[in-house]
Amino acid sequence: MGWRAHAGLWTTLTGMTAGVVILLAASPARTQRTVPIEGFTAASLARQNAIEQRLVRFPSTRRLEADHRFLTAEPHIAGSPRDRLLAEWTRDEWRAAGFDSVEIVEHNVLLPHAAAITVEMTEPHSWRATLHEDAGDEEGTEPDDSNIAYHAFGAGGDVTAPVVYAGGGTPDEFDWLAERGIDVRGKIVLVRYSVPYSYRGYKVFTAQQRGAAAVLIYSDPNDDGGGRGPTYPDGPRGPDDQIQRGSVGYDFLVPGDPLTPGWASTPGARRLTRDEAVALPAIMSVPISARDARVILQALGGPESPRSWHGGMPIAYRVGPGAKVRVEVRNDDAVRPIWTIIGRINGSTYPDQWVIAGNHRDAWVYGGIDPSSGSAVMMETARALGALAKGGMRPKRTIVFASWDAEEFALTSSTEWGEQHEHELREKAVAYMNVDAAVSGPTFSATAVPSLAGLVASAAGARDEAVSTRIGGGSDYTVFLNFLGVPIVDMRFEGPYGVYHSAYDNHDWVARFADPGFLRHAQLTRIWSTLTARLSNADVLPLDEMRYASRIGDFLGEVERRWAIKAPPGARTGFSDAAAALARFEAAAGRTATQSSEALARGDQASLDAISRALMRVEPALLDPAGLPGRPWYRHQVFAPAFSYQPEVLPGLSEAVDAGDPVRVGEQERRLAAALDRAAEALSILHNHSAASSVIISP
Repeated sequence: MGWRAHAGLWTTLTGMTAGVVILLAASPARTQRTVPIEGFTAASLARQNAIEQRLVRFPSTRRLEADHRFLTAEPHIAGSPRDRLLAEWTRDEWRAAGFDSVEIVEHNVLLPHAAAITVEMTEPHSWRATLHEDAGDEEGTEPDDSNIAYHAFGAGGDVTAPVVYAGGGTPDEFDWLAERGIDVRGKIVLVRYSVPYSYRGYKVFTAQQRGAAAVLIYSDPNDDGGGRGPTYPDGPRGPDDQIQRGSVGYDFLVPGDPLTPGWASTPGARRLTRDEAVALPAIMSVPISARDARVILQALGGPESPRSWHGGMPIAYRVGPGAKVRVEVRNDDAVRPIWTIIGRINGSTYPDQWVIAGNHRDAWVYGGIDPSSGSAVMMETARALGALAKGGMRPKRTIVFASWDAEEFALTSSTEWGEQHEHELREKAVAYMNVDAAVSGPTFSATAVPSLAGLVASAAGARDEAVSTRIGGGSDYTVFLNFLGVPIVDMRFEGPYGVYHSAYDNHDWVARFADPGFLRHAQLTRIWSTLTARLSNADVLPLDEMRYASRIGDFLGEVERRWAIKAPPGARTGFSDAAAALARFEAAAGRTATQSSEALARGDQASLDAISRALMRVEPALLDPAGLPGRPWYRHQVFAPAFSYQPEVLPGLSEAVDAGDPVRVGEQERRLAAALDRAAEALSILHNHSAASSVIISP
């Protein structure tokens, strides 16, 4: 899922020949060179520099290319035999890499596969959509015909109805139709995928709210295809027969198995019926190609759509009526097993503090970029850190690797595992680092909670301010941040990626267009392994809560300015309660940073240990157990995905402002202020002691 969840949202970084990691790669013999690294005493720094020198030299482009070729050799949709084979391969490779333990964790979840799909025009003439790509892999063989192009979790049914073209399927575009008397109730709505990305499930959700009977979604040439440049196999853009598969479940309400929302799908767990599951659409949805969409669009009459709805095909882009189409969808709605692989390198000093790294394994077809580029990078990162442990350089904190399954359906395996181990993860998780669609081009991008942004920039050799600190949704970090309160990082190299979730996203496309020579795969391995090593070995956790407080202040100012415009007459427009709580958090963060610097300077490990434990309590403090209004699974008071997956900061307060409700705004401000006070309290226990003496806190 991942790449599209963030396309157009991340701050991109250029000039990646500079920075710590690159310098180390260029000068591996200079093992005594001092590198500034946050969180380490002078006594520990030499060991950490030696570790990073080894990590920088470790990645093999030959191994990365071979792993990627193996991972993408066949389609491996979640729950399939090939998916299981890759799970076992991952387990075996991690054991060979020197992990202390590796296990396959099975969850049985709703995992519908399509049995049959039909899209055919009945008026003004007969025609049937191919619903098939002409793609073959690099050897020229056809893809597995059992991998039908479909939308996971869409409803089944059979309907024949007129078609209405609704542009990108946003609420504003449906409003435009309604204002002109164009009724979509009972109709089949044709919409485009969006660039910048807007989650396809939100399009279905919006169409369902407006009374549509079914949705057809296609990728226009101006968005992903020939309107942007040469198409595959001549270039990286998608040909007009490509079909973008994907989930349309409402995971912006609650992710994971739709039948076990908020609790793990373990044996004996209660399951909802389909009708009870709020995350399941009530209408049908089918992905189609631009080639097939053109036939339908050419048959439409009625008024011409706004210019902004026009795409790259030489047609009028009218909104209808004029075409009548039959859509039939039959899903098996089966509960199937999925497999999470958990591997551990046990920490030597703090075994109950976990640094977690994850990538999902399942793919819609071959998964060249999404997710196999990330799976190959994670495998090489695992080997690098395993080799260190086998060589006697064991991490101080436990490193946990996770190969997730069914991410493409609803972030399912990560969500079920996180829900199953909720209490343990809240106590033990230091941070979660995610790599999804890892390499689609040359430009490094990252998103992180503000407390980790500087660390990511340092490990990547990037400008400190260039890591985005606005966090949306759409990948496996969601459960860690929004449900568990664990700091997260998400990283990748980006470029033109016009074959997303299609059969053209294969090894050949990656090797020719995304990363010839697999050099960026090797570079991301260096960044990921270095970041993991720093978090797992630091004498004090390098979590910058002062930066976090400052960024929350930026967000609060943004929302306050919106409320000043939107507030009804007589309503209080300032957020003084939240501002006062933020000031208390900022003051506590500043005192903690001072204590940390002083304890590092004098090598006071007892104080550093206490500070680390306090820092681990900050992110969970930003959760509200009641969750956000209307979607209680999402508990974080600073970050949540909008329904489109785009970042929504201070979500409870922000949504109240958008609703224009002063009473609700007041309540959400109080909840935000309470969260900020909890974060301040998590640090305040340290400040009852002299900064010059050891801090003693019970675990």
